[in-house]
Amino acid sequence: MTRRKNTKSRTLRRRGGHPFMVLFFFLALIMGAAYMTDRMTNAPDSQVAQNVTTIGHLFNDKEMQGLVPKEDQGTPESVKEKIKAAMDKVVTVNVKADDEVPAASSSTAKAAGKTDTGTAPAKEKTASFSLPAIVSKITGKSESSPADKAETGSETKTVVASRSGGAAPAGKETASRASQASASNGSSKVISSKDSKEAASASAGSSAKGSSTGSSAVSRGSKGNGTPVAVKAAAPAAAPKPNTPSTVKGRLAVVIDDAGRDLASQHVYESMGIPLTLAVMPNQVHTRDAALSWHAHGLPVILHQPMESVSGIGMEQKVILTSMSDEAIRSMLKDSLSQVPEAVGINNHQGSKATIDRRTMDVVMNELHHRHLFFFDSRTNSTTAADGAAAAYGVPYVRNDLFVDNEADVAAISAMIREAANRAEKYGTYVIIGHCRPKTAEAFRQMVPKLKAEGIQFVYVSSLAK
Repeated sequence: MTRRKNTKSRTLRRRGGHPFMVLFFFLALIMGAAYMTDRMTNAPDSQVAQNVTTIGHLFNDKEMQGLVPKEDQGTPESVKEKIKAAMDKVVTVNVKADDEVPAASSSTAKAAGKTDTGTAPAKEKTASFSLPAIVSKITGKSESSPADKAETGSETKTVVASRSGGAAPAGKETASRASQASASNGSSKVISSKDSKEAASASAGSSAKGSSTGSSAVSRGSKGNGTPVAVKAAAPAAAPKPNTPSTVKGRLAVVIDDAGRDLASQHVYESMGIPLTLAVMPNQVHTRDAALSWHAHGLPVILHQPMESVSGIGMEQKVILTSMSDEAIRSMLKDSLSQVPEAVGINNHQGSKATIDRRTMDVVMNELHHRHLFFFDSRTNSTTAADGAAAAYGVPYVRNDLFVDNEADVAAISAMIREAANRAEKYGTYVIIGHCRPKTAEAFRQMVPKLKAEGIQFVYVSSLAK
């Protein structure tokens, strides 16, 4: 009986296989079909899609690829200007000798109308425990006292003369300066050349905003007594016209970014006498000085607004972020534009993330539409939402084609400018960005005469905005 049962079971296995194997086969078939159906019909969730988009933006981010110059931490010129700004806050301490004769009272000095420079003021020893003293030790340049400045005919005379309404003899200036020093109860006041430059720049700003007829404007006085200083501001110079060679081979529009840090490099561009556009950064040491100086040369200014980048590295303290509310974006943009009222447009500083965010660009373009400003896209990302937003709000739009100073070398920058000129000949027009840096300015100084002679016409970027 046992043999018959074993034989029967073997026969069943041969004919139909083991029943559990058949069940396992069907289960595997069903699971495989369900998996394939899920893969073919179900799209990835929002998080996966967002991750894929972010990776794509990283590959398109020109800042990450090194196609956009790294953040400039400042040039030697900007460092010197920061030191000069700190010098304005100096506190001068008077140290008296043991045998010093008490200085004459201010009433006596006023009655006499002059001060004997050989008495008490001459015995006063002035020791300055301040940053200028340290700088003078390092640079080897000694600080000059107020009396020395008056006697040697420095810029202090100009400020004193402007207060009195005309020129004054050197002796009277020295006397008035000495009487001010004795009347200040032991604290001496220094009117530096920085103060006179600030007064001139402030008066130029008021004349540019009020009128361009060259009428006199009242500027802020020196920091000592706050007396207004009347300075006659000159009208802005005539704007350079596009060079018109006999045969125009191509048009090149140049924008100089990151202004407000290095005024020395900016002055090199101003002396070239060609159409250039300056992009001035807000919240910098020389934001106002840069805009006023450029405007005084008859050249157009735009706002270089910091915006969020994909990497988030090296961003400014005040940046338009995609996470901001609409009102916060408007508020920051208004604050920046209030610092550069001469601006006829704006462009983005960094901004590889902000310029691909349509909501952020919509808010920016809405504000520009009401102010009748154009938008210059720096193209720090290969993809952009700025062009669509600008078209939706009727804002004139133009985009950058090339950064010419990714390398900090005059020869390399000159080669990039040459390449831009070649492309201008090929395409008709070309737009490039350089920066307010010494080596970039030197490269342009060398290349501009050559390109003009070859038939390259320099034009304003605003003329290309559509």
